Amino acid sequence: MIKRRPIEVFSLSFLDCLCCGFGAILLLFILSIGSGPHGVESEVDVPTLRAMQAQLAILEADVADQTALLEAGINSEQTSTERERILSLIQELESKLVYLQQEFESLEASLSTTEQAAASANRLLQSFKHEDLPPIGLPAEATHVAFVVDTSGSMRNQMTGQLHYGVVEQIRELLESLPEVRSIQFLDTSGNYILSSRRGFWLPDTIGLRQQALQQILAYPIASVSDPERGLRRAIRDLKPGLKAEDYMSIYVVGDDFRGSTQSLLIQLDRMNPRNTSTGKRPVSISAIGFPTLINPFQIGATQGNTRYANIMREIAEAHDGVLILKPSI
Repeated sequence: MIKRRPIEVFSLSFLDCLCCGFGAILLLFILSIGSGPHGVESEVDVPTLRAMQAQLAILEADVADQTALLEAGINSEQTSTERERILSLIQELESKLVYLQQEFESLEASLSTTEQAAASANRLLQSFKHEDLPPIGLPAEATHVAFVVDTSGSMRNQMTGQLHYGVVEQIRELLESLPEVRSIQFLDTSGNYILSSRRGFWLPDTIGLRQQALQQILAYPIASVSDPERGLRRAIRDLKPGLKAEDYMSIYVVGDDFRGSTQSLLIQLDRMNPRNTSTGKRPVSISAIGFPTLINPFQIGATQGNTRYANIMREIAEAHDGVLILKPSI
């Protein structure tokens, strides 16, 4: 008899089939979630998402509009400020223009007045009949004129060694301004006659002789001292006796510096040229011409140089009926 084995219900194969079945059911359940109307639904559906997108677009458009308005406002404020600045500048320029127009009109009126005055003066000068008169203060009645010229180094041109041309020109102008001159003579301050061949007497004032004398003065080679005492003494001693009763003598000292004794010179001249007790006049008038040869000529308070010469010559000219002429240049 065949022996059968006993049947086991819960065997390993059974458990295998059972697990596979449960796995299949679980897989089907997972796949079926959300696929049907009765499945699990999402919390945010499509209509809601679209509505949110529409609201976002509206917000973005609103933000763009606000940004445009803000930028327009900023630009408008800057434009207003710039406009105000330009208007202020225009007003300032207009005020300056008005002032300049007024100034121009004032100057134009002044110029017109000046031109009218100048035209009137020219008409007056053209209609005025005048004579060639000597400078104010010069002894115009002089008939005999002697010049005592300082020919020291400071009165010479350092390049040529000759006397400055301005000295000769001043002598020429002075002679031309004296209408009564008939005789002339020239000495240096040391007492030497510049025209050495014609010493001790008066020379006739002719055009040829005057020109010759001026040329010799310009080229005179001897350097004299800067003290006119000896030249003045010799001119008065030699030339004064040759005068007639109707003659009048004038001496002109031409120089730039004085190195002698002031008191001694004043005393000597007062003795040699005393005043006439009846007329109160001196027989010889003494004048002086001063030339600036320093950087600061004729400076007040200076004790030597051009100022010392001007001081002593002023006293001599005042005491001997003459004048002092100080030239601005040489």
